[in-house]
Amino acid sequence: MRQGRSGETEDVGFLSAVYRGLGIAAAVLLLTGQLSIAGVFLSPGAFSLSLSGPFTGYAVEGVTPSANAVLDGLDVIVALLLILNEISIVGTFITGGRFTIVVSGPPFGSQSLATYAPQAREFFSDFRTMAEQKARGHQRR
Repeated sequence: MRQGRSGETEDVGFLSAVYRGLGIAAAVLLLTGQLSIAGVFLSPGAFSLSLSGPFTGYAVEGVTPSANAVLDGLDVIVALLLILNEISIVGTFITGGRFTIVVSGPPFGSQSLATYAPQAREFFSDFRTMAEQKARGHQRR
């Protein structure tokens, strides 16, 4: 990875910009009704929200007008959290014929994506070392 002027790698800066753009796009889709909260994923001490809409293969509607109003209000709150970069897209959940966009962050009890970067770099560094050792072992035979 190349070093940028600020000390942060350019690749990480690029990926952060991509994630930020995806978050803004999801916020726009929430505000225009193309996405809505479809479910909740629970984990110890945290939760994530599943977002779906007509283009993901699953549209969510409330049973009553007041339920629709509550869903719309929650969608606005989630959109604001995405715009303010308090939460972000953390992945997708894919099933037969549909997929959902999963969002989470510190307000929901999970870590921000930036905190995963050192752990990921350490994991891949360890993996590279192990793979190199394994490759050297096969070359000697």
